[in-house]
Amino acid sequence: MKTLVPLICVVLLFGLCGCGANVSTISGKVTLDGKILDKGDIGFHQAEGLVVSTTRINPDGSYTIGAEAKTLPGNYKVVIIANEVSIGKGPGNVPIPTRITPLAYSNKEQTPLKAELKVGSNEFNFDLKNTK
Repeated sequence: MKTLVPLICVVLLFGLCGCGANVSTISGKVTLDGKILDKGDIGFHQAEGLVVSTTRINPDGSYTIGAEAKTLPGNYKVVIIANEVSIGKGPGNVPIPTRITPLAYSNKEQTPLKAELKVGSNEFNFDLKNTK
């Protein structure tokens, strides 16, 4: 029994060392018609499945999804949504969002944006095109 407990601890330790080693980190920049998109959200939706990793777009257009999100390698569809709030346009002066990004980028079924994530660091820059 004295040797069994340390052996179990060693086996558990080696098992834990591999946890998180096969995840993807994602970073990049988002622009709209060549100009920095300084707000919004970006989401990576697993093409075949329900897994979604999302983050905010920073004021400089950059975004980062770190290892803590535990995003697995594979094929993803990318959704990007950015809105501005207009004050006083709705009933009772309730703010109503005005869409900045084209509708085509806002849901998994319509988005033309795709990404194939590998294990480790991935960089994807997206230049959205306004269809107005």
